Amino acid sequence: MSCRRGGPTKGAPRHQNSVAFKHNKHSKKSKKIEGISHMGLCPKCHGIIEWRKKYRKYKPLKAPRKCGSCSNRTIVRAYHAICAKCRAKKEVCAKCLLPRTQWKSVEEEEEEEEEGEEEEVQGAKADGNDANIPNKSDIDENESNDIKATTATAIDTVERTEQKSVSSSSSKQQPTRKELLQRLDDPDVRERERRTILRKLEQI
Repeated sequence: MSCRRGGPTKGAPRHQNSVAFKHNKHSKKSKKIEGISHMGLCPKCHGIIEWRKKYRKYKPLKAPRKCGSCSNRTIVRAYHAICAKCRAKKEVCAKCLLPRTQWKSVEEEEEEEEEGEEEEVQGAKADGNDANIPNKSDIDENESNDIKATTATAIDTVERTEQKSVSSSSSKQQPTRKELLQRLDDPDVRERERRTILRKLEQI
């Protein structure tokens, strides 16, 4: 996949996994990743990092990174943009730099989205249960009407084809004796065509 501007964008997965991902029980790296704690994150960023840890997408830092605020190599946790000291001074999320005063709004939006999804699922189930099942007599009547309609259309098509064949045969008139003689006198006529003209003259 190309990462340049205007290239194809990555969409949703084609197939949904029926079984959730499971960590290797005897993996030391998985145990180490699960033990890493992230402090000073907004609910959205915390959920993103927890998802990475759950599905083995988390990549811990091998060396301290440079802070985006103080420019010192003091970032110890992966996916953080600023260090713990700068985060405490500015009172923002260490990953997305969202102010702490707006964290509540993020939580409310996520809760509203979850409630909306649950309502949609419940509404779809209710619609499926309340759907009217058609009677057997109605189905039989519909089938008979469909059969009648198909037979009528088939008869119409047959009649049209017959009419076309009759009209085409009537439109093709046989040439007269004079026309055949003129054609026979033509020097450009081939031998095979000359023979067919002679046969037609004998029939006339």
